[in-house]
Amino acid sequence: MNTPITQTLQQRAIETARIILAEKPVYLDTETTGLGPEAEILEISIIDDDGAVLFESLVRPAGSIPADVTRIHGIKDVDVQTARSWPAIWPEVRSILFGRLIVIYNAEFDLRMMAQSHARYRLPWKERFRTFDLLKLYAEYRGEWDPRRQSYRYHSLDAAGKQCGIVLPNAHRATADTLLTRALLHYIAGVPY
Repeated sequence: MNTPITQTLQQRAIETARIILAEKPVYLDTETTGLGPEAEILEISIIDDDGAVLFESLVRPAGSIPADVTRIHGIKDVDVQTARSWPAIWPEVRSILFGRLIVIYNAEFDLRMMAQSHARYRLPWKERFRTFDLLKLYAEYRGEWDPRRQSYRYHSLDAAGKQCGIVLPNAHRATADTLLTRALLHYIAGVPY
């Protein structure tokens, strides 16, 4: 049952989603070698607001891919053996992202992974991209309070898609996840995806 507070919060989330969509953002997702401070990007995808792929690539990491991580996204060392390295793809990625609003589901993570991938090659990270974190907007849209964290409960991208009845899979691959992120923002805004 929705309370007036939940309805107001949800309406604010809907309005925010519509404002973001009006800017015709791009959507970004990465797959990585892990979650910790040594992890780096091994796949990246960027799509536009129409769902067209602007960039997608496997990335050859400096280190190996742990087996437990491969079980999540299915990417193996052999898959990235001939892929370009992070420094080789970065100029193209940056040129697509520069000056655009970038929607990311859990932006803090993906931005940290980009910075860590830079650091792995001793490249300075000076980027100040305009990003929008859909994870946080969806938490407000759902309106489930987490008393332990004293904030609205976060949901995985997969759970969010299922909760909204979005039929796109969360395949733990970068392009599939960008498409799901795009569909989720459109869903919140009440706009067909």
